[in-house]
Amino acid sequence: MSDSRRKFVLVIGTGWVTPAKRRVARMIGTTLAEAGFGLVTGNSTGIDYWVADSFCAALAERGESPPGAFRQISLGWARIFERGGLPLPGYAAPAEECLVSVADVEAWKREAVVRCDAAVMVGGGRGALDIARRVIEQGKPVFPLPFMGGLTGNSDYVFQEILKTWDGHPVPGVSRSQFLRLAEPWVSGTGQLLNLLRGTLAEAPDVFISYRRNDAPAASGRIAHDLAEHFGERRVFLDISDIAPSSAWDESIAGALQASKAGVIVIGRSWVSAGADGRPPRLHDPADVVRGEIIALIEQRKAIFPLLVEGAGLPDESQLPEALRTLLRFQATTIDNGSWGPTMSLLIREIEAVIGHHQEARRAESDRGGKGEV
Repeated sequence: MSDSRRKFVLVIGTGWVTPAKRRVARMIGTTLAEAGFGLVTGNSTGIDYWVADSFCAALAERGESPPGAFRQISLGWARIFERGGLPLPGYAAPAEECLVSVADVEAWKREAVVRCDAAVMVGGGRGALDIARRVIEQGKPVFPLPFMGGLTGNSDYVFQEILKTWDGHPVPGVSRSQFLRLAEPWVSGTGQLLNLLRGTLAEAPDVFISYRRNDAPAASGRIAHDLAEHFGERRVFLDISDIAPSSAWDESIAGALQASKAGVIVIGRSWVSAGADGRPPRLHDPADVVRGEIIALIEQRKAIFPLLVEGAGLPDESQLPEALRTLLRFQATTIDNGSWGPTMSLLIREIEAVIGHHQEARRAESDRGGKGEV
């Protein structure tokens, strides 16, 4: 991955590591490397050591260079204990370019917060809450793992303190319900952590929602909300909420279409109705925005999910212009209040599979071409 596009995650925690914490740290390090994130950590023993060790090992397997992805903020070997770690050797950075030397703990905190795009906490000492608050104040997300108890399990304390003050100081980029998913057990991999990181650090959407504003705006908004709750707001594009002020709406839509992996087309009962003043249906107008969105999704070979809402049926071929008739080849799904939960869960699983396929294809392309370039 190009360094200019890489997002860096600060991972910090306790120096007093149990086998369970060591396993969690290694899983996080491997996951960050495989997902294309960079790592910022310290040079203490414990969590710092094991997350760095697994991260750099995973980079080596992928043929990537640590200097472009790994930053170790170092207090020097003589000051390791100042961050609460044991006075034992920490992880030896693989290259001088990876090291960021600082003079004291305050400088360490400043560098850590400035250099990261998000932070993850595994246990942690007395200063954990202070670092978490600083990260939030900088408009960045922080994810303290609440199941890391023990002698210095302060990430659980940080988790609880953030929840207490959520109304005034929420974690940027996530909802309260999303944040609470950090407490879910890790059944496989790193559980919800990777999904939360992707959702808050994404630069472009994975899911594009196409709908007509005078057709089913309420259902479209609900669909967008549910998808954003799972994937994160940055990974779901809905034009009414995701076009920034002063941005050209057509360029924003075109960019979102190009970046997306899947298109959800919301079809209500008025989707193919006649246009204003008795004119032909808007889908037959070459300048119609919805028509253009669907044609782009088809031509760019995106995964397409027609979603029928409010009792609508799939239109007949005769009701569609020739350019849109390919839409009828895609399996449509009906969603209503009675089946909303199960249907959304199924849709999310299908979209996840599409995104996963794209990620695997990019990894394979990276392995064939120039290692690490995607």
